[in-house]
Parts: sequence; structure tokens; C-alpha cells
Amino acid sequence: MNATLRRTRAEPHSLLSRFDSRTAMVVVSALGAVPLLTIALISPGFLRDNAFPLLTIIMVFTAVTVLFAVKVGTLNDIQFGVFGAGGMIGVALSAYLIADPAGTRAVTSMLAVVPAIAASGSPTRVTAVLTAGSVALASWLSIITLSASGIPIACIAVGAATTTVLVPVILIAALRRSLLAVNGRLNVLANTDPLTGLLNRRGMLSHVEDLLDTTCVERGQISAFVVDIDHFKAVNDSLGHAAGDRILVTIADALRHATDDTESDDAIVSRIGGEEFLVLTPRILESPLETAILEHVRSECEVTVSVGSVTADVRTALDPRLTVDGISEEPHIEHVIDTLMHAADNALYDAKSSGRDQASHAGTMLVTWAPRGAYERALHSPNAVRRTSPNTTGPRQATAEE
Repeated sequence: MNATLRRTRAEPHSLLSRFDSRTAMVVVSALGAVPLLTIALISPGFLRDNAFPLLTIIMVFTAVTVLFAVKVGTLNDIQFGVFGAGGMIGVALSAYLIADPAGTRAVTSMLAVVPAIAASGSPTRVTAVLTAGSVALASWLSIITLSASGIPIACIAVGAATTTVLVPVILIAALRRSLLAVNGRLNVLANTDPLTGLLNRRGMLSHVEDLLDTTCVERGQISAFVVDIDHFKAVNDSLGHAAGDRILVTIADALRHATDDTESDDAIVSRIGGEEFLVLTPRILESPLETAILEHVRSECEVTVSVGSVTADVRTALDPRLTVDGISEEPHIEHVIDTLMHAADNALYDAKSSGRDQASHAGTMLVTWAPRGAYERALHSPNAVRRTSPNTTGPRQATAEE
């Protein structure tokens, strides 16, 4: 068999989608230095003597930060650390240049901005370093501003400055951890069948894309097994749905045991329908998986199953830049799964027709696949070849030919 599998390319991202929240906050906070320059120009006495050369350097660094962030769209951790540290030093120097101690203390509070931004989306080490630097700069400014008022006042100011920096960092870091934990739980719920604990269709698709990428690069094979419980409706009708649920759980356990026994550690086991399961494994096993599935179900469950399977050679698409009716397309994971399942379902029908409690194999088919990134690289290549399908009635559908 030969399967040609492609999908319509997504629309281009909008300009705003280039920026992550951390980079956007860096740009906004950097622009906060502009009012200081405006005030200094309107009221020169607001700053210490000879402050303009240093203030000019600060403004140049601010401009570089904004322009670089706008250009790259998303700052990596190193870039954020460099510009964040530079920004904090700029804030501290700006506060020092203010002649009025009250103004210095007001600007000092801005030192909490960069560590707070770091806590919202940076690794713990980056956040810790920037927080420590911010506390040190805030303490230095408090000491030089209030040292004339006495040691007790200076110590209180240092404590207040430290608290101003630490409180938002701790709160944001705690909220981030809680959000990540909630998202993790939601992700599990969204990708897992709640009854059996197996992957559902959505969760299975994300794993299969990784499997296809690896198998395509290695020019290997994958096997797909559709497992269906024999006479499951009769079980529900005679024993009730609670008994049917217990049987589904035992079938799920049997599938796990079968993949463990055949040492198919990379097998993807999922529940894709009421009483239907799908198992995908990256290679042809020495011990046939369908045999192990039948044996484990017979010994562990009160029912039997029928198994339909197909083997697929996964090969790189010869032209991932193909366009159909003027629309650029790339391989679509759902088309791959649907094509594999269609072939395995035909084999399953043969197994059912032959008396159930047995397996049938549909043979080997060819699947073309472009590993992630190959389509984008080819599409933007200066030598990209654009072709048009002879079918002008609409986008080409997935096909399978013997």
C-alpha cells in the first residue's frame, strides 16, 4: 500500500505572537526610563551635577534593549539575564543620580520589576541571581541615601528595600508553581481516559508524532494493532455497565502486560472507542505482540478480543514542499493514524468473521512522513519547487493504494 498524507499549512502568526510575556514585560519596563529623561530635561536641578553623560549611557542601553527585544521577539534565558542585569544597574544608577533622597527611594522600588519578571517565566537559577543582585543594589541605595540619618534608619531602609524586592518575587514564583501544577493535572485529564488510565485519542496523537519522527529518521517500521472486545454489547446488556467498565479496566491491564512481556517499551497503548483499543509499537517484535495480547486477555479477563494489525514502512516524503491547488501542505498526523486504523480495521473485520478470539494481519504499507522542521525548511528554501495537483476541485484527500 502507499499512503500520501498531507495537511493545509496554518495561517502565519500575527506580529504580537512573536513576543512571549517575559519579553513583552522587559520592553514595557525598559520604556519606564523615558519619563526620567523627560523630567531631567524639564528640570535640570532634579539630578546631581554632571549627571547627563551617565544618564545618556543609561538611555542608550535602554534603547538597545528595546530594539533587540523587538527584533528577536523572544529573549532566551542568557539574553534576558544580560539585559535584566543591565536594566537593574541602570535603575540603580538612575536612582543615584536623583538629587532628592525621596526621589531616589521612589526609583529604588523599580528594582523589584526585573526579578518579578524573572519569577514569571525564567529558570530558578536566573531568578535567584537577579533577585540577589536587585537586593544588593536596593540595599546600597538605601545605605548611601539614609546613612546620614543614622545606622538604625539605614538598617530599616535596607529591610524595607529587601522586602519590596522579595515579596513580589515570592508571590509570583508561588503562583507560577501552582499554575504549572494545575496545568499538569489538566494535561493529564485531557490526554488520559479516566476509566482505564490509558491515553485517549488526543494523548495518543502527541506521542505518535514523536514515534513517526524517530522511525522516519531511522527508516524503520511501526506496527498498529486495533483490539476490539468480542460480544461486548452482550456483556453490558446481561451484566450491566458497571461490569462492562470492570472488563475494560482488565483489558487495559492485559494490554500493558502484553507490551511489557514483549519488551516493547516504546509502545503507545490507548483507548480510542467504547470497547476499542489501539496499540502502536516502533518495530516488528521477535515475539508477536498480537499473540501476547490474545494470551494475556484469555488468562486475565472474562472475555476475549479480536486483533487486527498492519505494519507500516515510514519513509521521508520526497517533496515536503508540495502544494495542492495553490495551498501549501505538510504531513498530518491524524491522516496517518486514520490510514493505519482503516487498514487494521479491515484486518480486525477478517478476525471477527473467522470466529473471533484471534488476530489477522493486513500486510505492510508505505507511509510518507516529514519530520518536524523539514516542511518549514523546504518551504522557505530559495529553491523550493511548487507544484499544483491536477485535481482542481479541492484539496487532495488522503489515499491508500494497494
